[in-house]
Amino acid sequence: MDPGYLKDEVSSKPFEDGTKYRSVVGALLYIAVCARPDIATSVGILGRKFSAPTEADWTAAKRVVRYLKGTKKWKLQLGGKNAKALVAFSDSDWAGDKSTRKSTTGYVVYYAGGAVCWVSRRQSCVTLSTMEAEYVALAETCQEVIWLRRLLEDFGEHQVTATVVNGDNQGCLSFARSARSSKRSKHIETKHHFVKDLCDRGEVVLQYCHTDQMRADVLTKPLGFVKHQQFAEQLGLVKSTESNGED
Repeated sequence: MDPGYLKDEVSSKPFEDGTKYRSVVGALLYIAVCARPDIATSVGILGRKFSAPTEADWTAAKRVVRYLKGTKKWKLQLGGKNAKALVAFSDSDWAGDKSTRKSTTGYVVYYAGGAVCWVSRRQSCVTLSTMEAEYVALAETCQEVIWLRRLLEDFGEHQVTATVVNGDNQGCLSFARSARSSKRSKHIETKHHFVKDLCDRGEVVLQYCHTDQMRADVLTKPLGFVKHQQFAEQLGLVKSTESNGED
């Protein structure tokens, strides 16, 4: 998706066939959920326009389809590493939705080196700072991590060590580790504070990850070509070398 798509305030006329738009975006959503995390952000943004799509939205949807056509040989590689510990990356795009000013949560969880779970979705509340948006995203990531830890335990793959959750906001990580609350953070909903409890119980451990290496960044907003390809490869998308009879 064009990085300037969300910033473009130029009015566009309504798209005449809303059913066609919803059909295409629905198909893209299926692909994003099953095998292509690299288009999750674009599909999530396009999905917000279901009720009243415009010509600009239709053009953006066709751009995603063309991208998939050009990368149709890419496959999601699962596993491959002996270490079977869960590792998560959490990120957010503060106030990225210009209509509601809500932030976008993006996270990806790896098991044995392969991405097994990823999400790109708009947060349910309006956050007042970057730190708060990152903290909400961190809470959502930890919810998924705890569910996966229990699921793996049912399969006999007990997680012996705490799950490493990477974040790129130092203020958020410091706040999550701290037992104190300040005037700037006391309004944050109680449900998001369970991250502190998980850290105290030793189920998760927070770790700083530089923004340039934050793999979940591609799940929060449209990126330029170079960064998008870099993070797509880090998500585990590799070009298939199998021959299918096509040029």
